[in-house]
Amino acid sequence: MNLTLHLTANCNLACRYCYETHGTAHMERETALSAVDLAFGYPHETHGFSLFGGEPLLERETVEAVCRYACERAAAEGKRVRFKMTTNGTLLDEAFLRFADGHGVEIALSHDGLLQDEQRVTRGGKPTRQTLEPIVDLLLKYQPNAVAMQTVMAKNVGRMAESVEWLYDRGFSRINTAIDYRRDAGWDDDAMAVLKTQYERIADRMDAQFDDRRPLLYLNFLSKIAAYLNDRPCLVCKLGVRQPSVAPDGAIYPCNQFLNLPEYRMGDVWTGIDRKRQTEIYRASLAPEPDCAGCAIADRCRHHCACLNFSLTGRMHEVPPVQCEHERILIPVADALGARLYNRRSARFLLQYREDPLE
Repeated sequence: MNLTLHLTANCNLACRYCYETHGTAHMERETALSAVDLAFGYPHETHGFSLFGGEPLLERETVEAVCRYACERAAAEGKRVRFKMTTNGTLLDEAFLRFADGHGVEIALSHDGLLQDEQRVTRGGKPTRQTLEPIVDLLLKYQPNAVAMQTVMAKNVGRMAESVEWLYDRGFSRINTAIDYRRDAGWDDDAMAVLKTQYERIADRMDAQFDDRRPLLYLNFLSKIAAYLNDRPCLVCKLGVRQPSVAPDGAIYPCNQFLNLPEYRMGDVWTGIDRKRQTEIYRASLAPEPDCAGCAIADRCRHHCACLNFSLTGRMHEVPPVQCEHERILIPVADALGARLYNRRSARFLLQYREDPLE
């Protein structure tokens, strides 16, 4: 059983591309522990918890209480538990990183590399990159494989590859980029053309270093390559089933972007998930996207993410044009990179996809 716990709607930064509505709502500890109980009420061998905000470390005591309690239950019941948390890093310290190390909390850092000070600022408008320098060192000391989560805006997309390279040189091997999907983000044809050249530059760098002791593992490409080679869709949504979201008040919704919408409420942490409502929402999510009919890359893109579609268009099956164009740019670059790695018989690539590198 996997749950996302929305521990707080509050954040201590004012990122220029943020689409969230921040507020003071937060999850009481008793509510969070009831969510753990709910998950362990299912007969799965592994239970996963995504610790989400706002900035989740504003509720550090609740984060630690959830992890301790879930680990205790897992040990007592012979099960496994895992935790994931994405943080802006400003509240990370060595004490928490030791705690995370002892409880199996996988931390991803939201960091925009060279774009950090342009995009990720305090509420007072102050830059944050310098503040994070010692924190990055600590994070990579405890979690060398931590993911750097970069976001890029249309106005500075021309520095995206340079920022990915900076993050790699700074010590991050695993890097993921999201583009600013807001309705007024300014992704015109010129910006998309620049985005394509930036992806190509990142592909060149990844190709050059893929077999190094510390490879550049750009997750945007790897997810597309894996979907193709494993002959499976890039995304299987399973809305409301894969990872239900728990609101600060304990109500349960199918995913992040449906939070606090009464028509999508499907239970709470005390009475459990309303299976009838969950099934209705899941079945509704299976309908095809009309605009994607006949598209050659329909199984390769994220068009079936009901959560993303809903957040940008207000409809589960209406794909925002910017997302469609982005995927049409990303997938061919990823495919070309995969072909290059295969054709030059990259040892890491062949081993990763279970082909004998000595063949």
